[in-house]
Amino acid sequence: MDVERILREELVPVFGLDSIEEIAPEASLVEDLGADSIDFVEIIYLIENKFGISLETNELFVGDLGMDLDDLFDEEGYLGEEEAAKLNQALARVAGGNGRFSAGMSRRDVFAVITVRDLAKIVESKMRQQH
Repeated sequence: MDVERILREELVPVFGLDSIEEIAPEASLVEDLGADSIDFVEIIYLIENKFGISLETNELFVGDLGMDLDDLFDEEGYLGEEEAAKLNQALARVAGGNGRFSAGMSRRDVFAVITVRDLAKIVESKMRQQH
């Protein structure tokens, strides 16, 4: 199953686009495609229905860290050094991340670095875990 291609096809209507070619695998869901919190709810819903997995927004980042996404941010809403390192490790395990998280990032900044390809790899990983 080509999860990345299927995901790109499913994202076309979410972002009001005309074709899969408008969604590059390297496109950031937030910065390039303009995803907002409502879009993430819709994306999670379509992933659950299309791929038959249960996925929560937190799992896009924390996966098996045993942490809640809220625990990663300080009182002002920013990542610390240790939390950024944990996120980098989690994404690297699942999606081959490249150290995109750094101290001082806000929640929006964190969501902004996730690409379509990252999301596809996360879905593939979750599918392996649940089946």
